[in-house]
Amino acid sequence: MTTGAAPSTRTAGSGIQAKSLERNSLALTVSAALTGVLGLGYWALLGRHYPAREVGAASAVITTATMLSAFGNISLGALFERFLPLAGGRASALVRSGFLVGGCGGLFLGALFLLWGPTDEMFDGPLEAASFPLIVLVFSAFALLDHTSVGLREAGWAATKNVTHAVVKLVAAIALAFTASRLAVIWSWTIPALIGAAVLGVAVAQRLRRPEIAGAPSHLPDRREMGSFLAGSYGIYVVGSLAPLMLPLIVVAEMGADHNAYFAIAWSLVSAVLVLMTVLMGPYVAGVAADPDQVQALTRRFLIVLAVVTAGGVVLFAVVAPVLLRIVGDDYADTGTPLLRLAAIALIPAIVGFAYNAVARVRRRLRLAIVVQVVNAALVLGLSIALIDDHGLAAMGWAYIVAEAVSAVVLIVPLTRAVRALGSEPRGVQPASVI
Repeated sequence: MTTGAAPSTRTAGSGIQAKSLERNSLALTVSAALTGVLGLGYWALLGRHYPAREVGAASAVITTATMLSAFGNISLGALFERFLPLAGGRASALVRSGFLVGGCGGLFLGALFLLWGPTDEMFDGPLEAASFPLIVLVFSAFALLDHTSVGLREAGWAATKNVTHAVVKLVAAIALAFTASRLAVIWSWTIPALIGAAVLGVAVAQRLRRPEIAGAPSHLPDRREMGSFLAGSYGIYVVGSLAPLMLPLIVVAEMGADHNAYFAIAWSLVSAVLVLMTVLMGPYVAGVAADPDQVQALTRRFLIVLAVVTAGGVVLFAVVAPVLLRIVGDDYADTGTPLLRLAAIALIPAIVGFAYNAVARVRRRLRLAIVVQVVNAALVLGLSIALIDDHGLAAMGWAYIVAEAVSAVVLIVPLTRAVRALGSEPRGVQPASVI
Protein backbone atom coordinates (compact mmCIF):
# COMPACT_ATOMS: atom_id res chain seq x y z
CA MET A 1 0.00 0.00 0.00
CA THR A 2 1.37 3.39 -0.92
CA THR A 3 0.81 6.58 1.03
CA GLY A 4 1.21 9.00 -1.83
CA ALA A 5 -1.25 10.16 -4.39
CA ALA A 6 -2.16 8.00 -7.31
CA PRO A 7 0.11 8.43 -10.29
CA SER A 8 -1.36 10.76 -12.84
CA THR A 9 -2.79 9.03 -15.88
CA ARG A 10 -3.08 12.24 -17.88
CA THR A 11 -0.63 14.79 -19.07
CA ALA A 12 -0.52 18.07 -17.24
CA GLY A 13 -1.68 20.07 -20.20
CA SER A 14 -4.44 17.83 -21.40
CA GLY A 15 -7.23 19.76 -19.69
CA ILE A 16 -9.33 16.59 -19.29
CA GLN A 17 -9.66 16.93 -15.54
CA ALA A 18 -10.29 20.67 -15.84
CA LYS A 19 -13.16 19.96 -18.22
CA SER A 20 -14.44 17.33 -15.79
CA LEU A 21 -14.35 19.94 -13.03
CA GLU A 22 -16.34 22.38 -15.13
CA ARG A 23 -18.84 19.73 -16.19
CA ASN A 24 -19.41 18.46 -12.66
CA SER A 25 -19.53 21.99 -11.23
CA LEU A 26 -22.06 23.02 -13.88
CA ALA A 27 -24.20 19.97 -13.10
CA LEU A 28 -24.20 20.82 -9.40
CA THR A 29 -24.87 24.51 -10.07
CA VAL A 30 -27.80 23.84 -12.39
CA SER A 31 -29.11 21.29 -9.91
CA ALA A 32 -28.86 23.80 -7.06
CA ALA A 33 -30.62 26.47 -9.11
CA LEU A 34 -33.44 24.16 -10.10
CA THR A 35 -33.85 22.66 -6.63
CA GLY A 36 -33.76 26.16 -5.16
CA VAL A 37 -36.58 27.35 -7.42
CA LEU A 38 -38.55 24.16 -6.91
CA GLY A 39 -37.84 24.33 -3.19
CA LEU A 40 -39.24 27.84 -3.02
CA GLY A 41 -42.29 26.63 -4.92
CA TYR A 42 -42.61 23.76 -2.47
CA TRP A 43 -42.53 26.03 0.58
CA ALA A 44 -44.74 28.59 -1.17
CA LEU A 45 -47.33 25.88 -1.76
CA LEU A 46 -47.10 24.82 1.87
CA GLY A 47 -47.43 28.42 3.00
CA ARG A 48 -50.65 28.90 1.01
CA HIS A 49 -52.34 25.54 1.61
CA TYR A 50 -51.09 24.35 5.00
CA PRO A 51 -51.42 26.10 8.39
CA ALA A 52 -48.29 28.06 9.34
CA ARG A 53 -47.92 26.09 12.57
CA GLU A 54 -47.91 22.79 10.68
CA VAL A 55 -45.37 24.12 8.16
CA GLY A 56 -43.13 25.42 10.92
CA ALA A 57 -43.21 22.16 12.86
CA ALA A 58 -42.61 20.04 9.74
CA SER A 59 -39.73 22.24 8.61
CA ALA A 60 -38.13 21.84 12.02
CA VAL A 61 -38.40 18.04 11.69
CA ILE A 62 -36.91 18.05 8.18
CA THR A 63 -34.11 20.46 9.07
CA THR A 64 -33.21 18.59 12.24
CA ALA A 65 -33.25 15.19 10.50
CA THR A 66 -31.02 16.59 7.75
CA MET A 67 -28.52 17.95 10.23
CA LEU A 68 -28.50 14.81 12.40
CA SER A 69 -27.94 12.63 9.34
CA ALA A 70 -24.96 14.76 8.46
CA PHE A 71 -23.60 14.51 12.00
CA GLY A 72 -24.07 10.73 11.87
CA ASN A 73 -22.21 10.58 8.55
CA ILE A 74 -19.12 11.93 10.37
CA SER A 75 -17.94 13.73 7.22
CA LEU A 76 -17.58 10.48 5.30
CA GLY A 77 -18.67 12.43 2.23
CA ALA A 78 -15.47 14.48 2.35
CA LEU A 79 -13.51 11.25 2.72
CA PHE A 80 -15.20 9.77 -0.37
CA GLU A 81 -14.47 12.87 -2.43
CA ARG A 82 -10.82 12.95 -1.41
CA PHE A 83 -9.97 9.24 -1.54
CA LEU A 84 -12.39 7.37 -3.85
CA PRO A 85 -10.31 8.43 -6.89
CA LEU A 86 -7.37 6.64 -5.23
CA ALA A 87 -9.20 3.57 -3.91
CA GLY A 88 -9.19 1.31 -6.96
CA GLY A 89 -10.27 -2.21 -6.02
CA ARG A 90 -10.91 -1.13 -2.43
CA ALA A 91 -13.55 1.40 -3.44
CA SER A 92 -16.53 -0.93 -2.86
CA ALA A 93 -15.34 -1.85 0.63
CA LEU A 94 -14.72 1.82 1.43
CA VAL A 95 -18.22 2.81 0.33
CA ARG A 96 -19.95 -0.10 2.09
CA SER A 97 -18.17 0.61 5.35
CA GLY A 98 -18.96 4.29 5.09
CA PHE A 99 -22.67 3.77 4.51
CA LEU A 100 -22.88 1.29 7.39
CA VAL A 101 -21.19 3.69 9.78
CA GLY A 102 -23.25 6.65 8.57
CA GLY A 103 -26.53 4.75 8.81
CA CYS A 104 -25.85 3.52 12.33
CA GLY A 105 -24.78 7.00 13.38
CA GLY A 106 -27.97 8.51 11.99
CA LEU A 107 -30.19 6.01 13.75
CA PHE A 108 -28.40 6.59 17.04
CA LEU A 109 -28.60 10.38 16.87
CA GLY A 110 -32.23 10.26 15.76
CA ALA A 111 -33.14 8.12 18.75
CA LEU A 112 -31.09 10.33 21.07
CA PHE A 113 -32.90 13.44 19.84
CA LEU A 114 -36.22 11.95 20.91
CA LEU A 115 -34.97 11.96 24.49
CA TRP A 116 -33.73 15.57 24.66
CA GLY A 117 -35.14 17.47 21.69
CA PRO A 118 -38.21 19.80 21.68
CA THR A 119 -40.46 16.94 20.57
CA ASP A 120 -43.70 18.48 21.84
CA GLU A 121 -43.45 21.32 19.30
CA MET A 122 -42.19 19.15 16.45
CA PHE A 123 -44.26 15.94 16.60
CA ASP A 124 -48.02 15.49 16.70
CA GLY A 125 -48.07 12.04 18.24
CA PRO A 126 -46.00 8.96 19.14
CA LEU A 127 -46.08 7.57 15.58
CA GLU A 128 -44.42 10.66 14.16
CA ALA A 129 -41.81 10.61 16.91
CA ALA A 130 -41.07 6.89 16.47
CA SER A 131 -40.50 7.35 12.72
CA PHE A 132 -37.96 10.13 13.22
CA PRO A 133 -34.80 7.94 13.47
CA LEU A 134 -35.82 6.20 10.23
CA ILE A 135 -36.18 9.58 8.53
CA VAL A 136 -32.65 10.43 9.66
CA LEU A 137 -31.43 7.10 8.21
CA VAL A 138 -33.01 7.86 4.82
CA PHE A 139 -31.50 11.34 4.74
CA SER A 140 -28.10 9.85 5.65
CA ALA A 141 -28.04 7.59 2.59
CA PHE A 142 -29.51 10.33 0.39
CA ALA A 143 -26.67 12.72 1.29
CA LEU A 144 -23.81 10.20 1.17
CA LEU A 145 -24.79 9.19 -2.35
CA ASP A 146 -24.14 12.76 -3.52
CA HIS A 147 -20.56 12.62 -2.24
CA THR A 148 -20.06 9.12 -3.60
CA SER A 149 -21.14 10.28 -7.06
CA VAL A 150 -18.75 13.24 -6.87
CA GLY A 151 -15.92 10.97 -5.75
CA LEU A 152 -16.63 8.83 -8.84
CA ARG A 153 -16.62 12.08 -10.87
CA GLU A 154 -20.26 11.58 -11.82
CA ALA A 155 -21.76 14.64 -10.18
CA GLY A 156 -24.49 14.58 -12.81
CA TRP A 157 -25.96 11.55 -11.08
CA ALA A 158 -26.33 13.46 -7.82
CA ALA A 159 -27.72 16.47 -9.67
CA THR A 160 -30.35 14.35 -11.42
CA LYS A 161 -31.35 12.71 -8.13
CA ASN A 162 -31.74 16.03 -6.35
CA VAL A 163 -33.78 17.70 -9.10
CA THR A 164 -36.03 14.65 -9.39
CA HIS A 165 -36.53 14.66 -5.64
CA ALA A 166 -37.48 18.35 -5.73
CA VAL A 167 -40.07 17.75 -8.45
CA VAL A 168 -41.60 14.65 -6.86
CA LYS A 169 -41.87 16.17 -3.38
CA LEU A 170 -43.62 19.20 -4.87
CA VAL A 171 -46.15 16.97 -6.62
CA ALA A 172 -46.62 14.94 -3.44
CA ALA A 173 -47.23 18.10 -1.40
CA ILE A 174 -49.90 19.17 -3.89
CA ALA A 175 -51.54 15.76 -3.78
CA LEU A 176 -51.60 15.76 0.03
CA ALA A 177 -52.63 19.40 0.51
CA PHE A 178 -56.19 18.37 1.43
CA THR A 179 -54.83 16.92 4.71
CA ALA A 180 -53.23 20.22 5.81
CA SER A 181 -51.08 18.20 8.23
CA ARG A 182 -47.43 18.28 9.20
CA LEU A 183 -47.21 14.52 8.63
CA ALA A 184 -48.11 15.04 4.96
CA VAL A 185 -45.30 17.60 4.65
CA ILE A 186 -42.77 15.30 6.29
CA TRP A 187 -43.61 12.27 4.16
CA SER A 188 -43.86 14.29 0.93
CA TRP A 189 -40.14 14.98 1.53
CA THR A 190 -39.06 11.61 2.93
CA ILE A 191 -40.66 9.04 0.61
CA PRO A 192 -39.22 10.59 -2.59
CA ALA A 193 -35.83 10.76 -0.85
CA LEU A 194 -36.01 7.04 -0.06
CA ILE A 195 -36.85 6.17 -3.67
CA GLY A 196 -34.13 8.41 -5.06
CA ALA A 197 -31.52 6.94 -2.73
CA ALA A 198 -32.47 3.40 -3.75
CA VAL A 199 -32.21 4.14 -7.47
CA LEU A 200 -28.89 5.98 -7.27
CA GLY A 201 -27.54 3.36 -4.86
CA VAL A 202 -28.02 0.68 -7.50
CA ALA A 203 -26.22 2.81 -10.12
CA VAL A 204 -23.28 3.46 -7.76
CA ALA A 205 -22.98 -0.23 -6.87
CA GLN A 206 -22.85 -1.15 -10.55
CA ARG A 207 -20.18 1.46 -11.25
CA LEU A 208 -18.02 0.22 -8.38
CA ARG A 209 -18.10 -3.32 -9.84
CA ARG A 210 -16.81 -2.22 -13.24
CA PRO A 211 -13.31 -3.53 -14.11
CA GLU A 212 -11.68 -0.10 -14.38
CA ILE A 213 -12.44 0.40 -10.68
CA ALA A 214 -12.70 -3.09 -9.18
CA GLY A 215 -9.55 -4.26 -10.99
CA ALA A 216 -7.45 -1.13 -10.42
CA PRO A 217 -4.66 -0.99 -7.81
CA SER A 218 -5.34 0.93 -4.61
CA HIS A 219 -3.32 4.03 -3.75
CA LEU A 220 -5.07 4.77 -0.48
CA PRO A 221 -2.94 6.11 2.37
CA ASP A 222 -2.78 4.17 5.60
CA ARG A 223 -5.71 4.10 8.00
CA ARG A 224 -4.11 6.50 10.44
CA GLU A 225 -3.74 9.19 7.79
CA MET A 226 -7.26 8.66 6.50
CA GLY A 227 -8.61 8.71 10.04
CA SER A 228 -6.81 11.96 10.75
CA PHE A 229 -8.27 13.52 7.61
CA LEU A 230 -11.74 12.27 8.55
CA ALA A 231 -11.43 13.68 12.07
CA GLY A 232 -10.38 17.07 10.74
CA SER A 233 -13.15 17.19 8.13
CA TYR A 234 -15.71 16.09 10.70
CA GLY A 235 -14.56 18.75 13.12
CA ILE A 236 -15.07 21.41 10.46
CA TYR A 237 -18.49 20.07 9.56
CA VAL A 238 -19.78 19.61 13.11
CA VAL A 239 -18.84 23.10 14.16
CA GLY A 240 -20.02 24.62 10.90
CA SER A 241 -23.37 22.84 11.19
CA LEU A 242 -24.15 23.97 14.71
CA ALA A 243 -25.65 27.25 13.58
CA PRO A 244 -27.89 25.82 10.81
CA LEU A 245 -29.07 23.14 13.24
CA MET A 246 -29.73 25.47 16.15
CA LEU A 247 -31.22 28.48 14.37
CA PRO A 248 -34.63 26.89 13.61
CA LEU A 249 -34.79 25.61 17.18
CA ILE A 250 -33.96 29.11 18.48
CA VAL A 251 -36.71 30.60 16.33
CA VAL A 252 -39.23 28.00 17.52
CA ALA A 253 -38.27 28.52 21.16
CA GLU A 254 -38.12 32.34 21.08
CA MET A 255 -40.75 33.26 18.46
CA GLY A 256 -42.92 30.17 17.98
CA ALA A 257 -43.58 27.70 15.17
CA ASP A 258 -45.43 30.34 13.09
CA HIS A 259 -42.31 32.47 12.71
CA ASN A 260 -40.25 29.39 11.94
CA ALA A 261 -42.42 28.95 8.85
CA TYR A 262 -41.39 32.43 7.68
CA PHE A 263 -37.78 31.68 8.56
CA ALA A 264 -37.80 28.29 6.83
CA ILE A 265 -38.93 29.65 3.47
CA ALA A 266 -36.44 32.54 3.43
CA TRP A 267 -33.61 30.42 4.77
CA SER A 268 -34.25 27.67 2.24
CA LEU A 269 -32.89 30.03 -0.42
CA VAL A 270 -29.87 30.95 1.67
CA SER A 271 -29.20 27.30 2.45
CA ALA A 272 -29.42 26.36 -1.23
CA VAL A 273 -26.58 28.74 -2.11
CA LEU A 274 -24.48 27.82 0.92
CA VAL A 275 -24.90 24.12 0.18
CA LEU A 276 -23.95 24.71 -3.45
CA MET A 277 -20.76 26.52 -2.43
CA THR A 278 -19.95 23.61 -0.14
CA VAL A 279 -20.62 20.85 -2.67
CA LEU A 280 -18.57 22.65 -5.33
CA MET A 281 -15.54 21.73 -3.24
CA GLY A 282 -16.18 18.07 -4.09
CA PRO A 283 -15.42 18.10 -7.84
CA TYR A 284 -12.35 20.23 -7.17
CA VAL A 285 -10.97 17.96 -4.44
CA ALA A 286 -11.76 14.79 -6.40
CA GLY A 287 -10.21 16.26 -9.55
CA VAL A 288 -6.95 17.11 -7.79
CA ALA A 289 -6.85 13.68 -6.13
CA ALA A 290 -7.23 11.98 -9.51
CA ASP A 291 -4.70 14.20 -11.30
CA PRO A 292 -2.45 16.24 -8.97
CA ASP A 293 -0.38 17.51 -11.91
CA GLN A 294 -3.22 19.87 -12.77
CA VAL A 295 -3.63 21.33 -9.28
CA GLN A 296 -2.88 24.92 -10.33
CA ALA A 297 -5.29 24.91 -13.28
CA LEU A 298 -7.99 23.21 -11.24
CA THR A 299 -7.55 25.68 -8.38
CA ARG A 300 -7.88 28.68 -10.69
CA ARG A 301 -11.01 27.25 -12.28
CA PHE A 302 -12.50 26.39 -8.90
CA LEU A 303 -11.98 29.91 -7.58
CA ILE A 304 -13.62 31.37 -10.70
CA VAL A 305 -16.61 29.06 -10.32
CA LEU A 306 -16.91 29.98 -6.64
CA ALA A 307 -16.81 33.70 -7.44
CA VAL A 308 -19.50 33.36 -10.10
CA VAL A 309 -21.78 31.43 -7.75
CA THR A 310 -21.23 34.03 -5.03
CA ALA A 311 -22.20 36.86 -7.39
CA GLY A 312 -25.31 34.95 -8.42
CA GLY A 313 -26.21 34.36 -4.78
CA VAL A 314 -25.92 38.06 -3.96
CA VAL A 315 -28.30 38.96 -6.81
CA LEU A 316 -30.69 36.21 -5.75
CA PHE A 317 -30.84 37.30 -2.12
CA ALA A 318 -30.94 41.06 -2.70
CA VAL A 319 -33.13 41.36 -5.80
CA VAL A 320 -34.94 38.20 -6.88
CA ALA A 321 -35.86 36.47 -3.62
CA PRO A 322 -37.82 39.38 -2.07
CA VAL A 323 -40.08 39.40 -5.14
CA LEU A 324 -40.56 35.66 -4.91
CA LEU A 325 -41.42 35.89 -1.22
CA ARG A 326 -44.12 38.44 -2.03
CA ILE A 327 -45.75 35.80 -4.21
CA VAL A 328 -45.80 33.41 -1.24
CA GLY A 329 -47.49 35.96 0.98
CA ASP A 330 -47.08 39.42 2.48
CA ASP A 331 -46.20 38.05 5.92
CA TYR A 332 -43.43 35.89 4.44
CA ALA A 333 -42.02 38.80 2.42
CA ASP A 334 -42.21 41.38 5.22
CA THR A 335 -40.49 39.03 7.66
CA GLY A 336 -38.00 37.31 5.36
CA THR A 337 -36.77 40.12 3.08
CA PRO A 338 -34.56 41.88 5.68
CA LEU A 339 -32.91 38.53 6.48
CA LEU A 340 -32.25 37.80 2.79
CA ARG A 341 -30.71 41.21 2.09
CA LEU A 342 -28.40 40.88 5.06
CA ALA A 343 -27.49 37.37 3.85
CA ALA A 344 -26.49 38.92 0.50
CA ILE A 345 -23.95 41.09 2.32
CA ALA A 346 -22.66 38.15 4.38
CA LEU A 347 -22.12 36.02 1.27
CA ILE A 348 -19.34 38.31 -0.04
CA PRO A 349 -16.80 37.69 2.76
CA ALA A 350 -17.98 34.06 3.04
CA ILE A 351 -16.23 33.20 -0.25
CA VAL A 352 -12.87 33.43 1.54
CA GLY A 353 -13.83 30.72 4.03
CA PHE A 354 -15.20 28.39 1.38
CA ALA A 355 -12.08 28.80 -0.76
CA TYR A 356 -9.75 28.19 2.18
CA ASN A 357 -11.61 25.05 3.30
CA ALA A 358 -11.39 23.56 -0.20
CA VAL A 359 -7.66 24.25 -0.54
CA ALA A 360 -7.08 22.94 2.99
CA ARG A 361 -8.76 19.64 2.05
CA VAL A 362 -6.52 19.28 -0.98
CA ARG A 363 -3.41 19.97 1.15
CA ARG A 364 -4.80 17.91 4.09
CA ARG A 365 -4.05 20.71 6.52
CA LEU A 366 -7.27 21.45 8.37
CA ARG A 367 -6.32 22.81 11.79
CA LEU A 368 -6.85 26.51 11.03
CA ALA A 369 -10.10 25.78 9.22
CA ILE A 370 -11.43 24.07 12.36
CA VAL A 371 -10.45 26.96 14.62
CA VAL A 372 -12.10 29.52 12.35
CA GLN A 373 -15.29 27.43 12.16
CA VAL A 374 -15.46 27.39 15.96
CA VAL A 375 -15.21 31.19 16.09
CA ASN A 376 -17.73 31.55 13.26
CA ALA A 377 -20.34 29.29 14.90
CA ALA A 378 -19.90 30.98 18.28
CA LEU A 379 -20.48 34.41 16.73
CA VAL A 380 -23.53 33.32 14.72
CA LEU A 381 -25.27 31.61 17.63
CA GLY A 382 -24.27 34.13 20.27
CA LEU A 383 -25.29 37.19 18.25
CA SER A 384 -28.51 35.55 17.03
CA ILE A 385 -29.63 34.85 20.59
CA ALA A 386 -28.56 38.32 21.73
CA LEU A 387 -30.29 40.20 18.91
CA ILE A 388 -33.44 38.17 18.18
CA ASP A 389 -35.64 39.98 20.72
CA ASP A 390 -34.91 43.38 19.16
CA HIS A 391 -34.44 42.47 15.48
CA GLY A 392 -36.50 39.31 14.94
CA LEU A 393 -35.35 37.08 12.08
CA ALA A 394 -32.98 39.80 10.84
CA ALA A 395 -30.81 38.98 13.87
CA MET A 396 -29.51 35.91 12.01
CA GLY A 397 -28.48 38.09 9.07
CA TRP A 398 -26.51 40.51 11.22
CA ALA A 399 -24.89 37.60 13.04
CA TYR A 400 -23.73 36.05 9.76
CA ILE A 401 -22.31 39.35 8.49
CA VAL A 402 -20.14 39.72 11.58
CA ALA A 403 -19.09 36.06 11.65
CA GLU A 404 -18.14 35.86 7.96
CA ALA A 405 -16.29 39.18 8.05
CA VAL A 406 -14.19 38.04 11.01
CA SER A 407 -13.48 34.71 9.30
CA ALA A 408 -12.42 36.45 6.08
CA VAL A 409 -9.99 38.73 7.91
CA VAL A 410 -8.38 35.75 9.64
CA LEU A 411 -8.17 33.56 6.53
CA ILE A 412 -7.31 35.87 3.63
CA VAL A 413 -3.54 35.78 4.15
CA PRO A 414 -3.37 31.99 4.86
CA LEU A 415 -5.53 31.41 1.77
CA THR A 416 -3.16 33.40 -0.42
CA ARG A 417 -0.17 31.51 0.93
CA ALA A 418 -1.89 28.13 0.57
CA VAL A 419 -2.79 28.77 -3.08
CA ARG A 420 0.79 29.72 -3.82
CA ALA A 421 2.05 26.62 -1.99
CA LEU A 422 -0.06 24.36 -4.20
CA GLY A 423 2.18 25.24 -7.11
CA SER A 424 5.41 24.51 -5.28
CA GLU A 425 4.72 21.37 -3.21
CA PRO A 426 6.25 18.16 -4.66
CA ARG A 427 3.67 15.90 -6.33
CA GLY A 428 2.71 12.83 -4.35
CA VAL A 429 4.25 14.11 -1.10
CA GLN A 430 1.68 14.51 1.65
CA PRO A 431 1.99 16.75 4.69
CA ALA A 432 3.30 15.15 7.87
CA SER A 433 0.06 16.14 9.62
CA VAL A 434 -3.29 16.30 7.91
CA ILE A 435 -4.82 18.25 10.78
